Amino acid sequence: MRADNWSWKHVGGITMRLFKKKNEILDPYTVEKCSSCNKVVKRKFVEGDYVFKTSGKCTVCGTGSLMVDKIFGEPIK
Repeated sequence: MRADNWSWKHVGGITMRLFKKKNEILDPYTVEKCSSCNKVVKRKFVEGDYVFKTSGKCTVCGTGSLMVDKIFGEPIK
């Protein structure tokens, strides 16, 4: 048995190498971007966040609105 994070599958004459994800706990984050000054802010994920959600006014320029640009998880160390 292999100890690496790869899985091998043979399908229809083709051998594919697939990456197996580890069972690790992720800490979710939300990245917001200002529509005016393009300032990017990373913060902890809050339930109800979704991509393209408008989440308020920009604290840097004061004129643009913050929109959720992406949501991702980082492994807890």
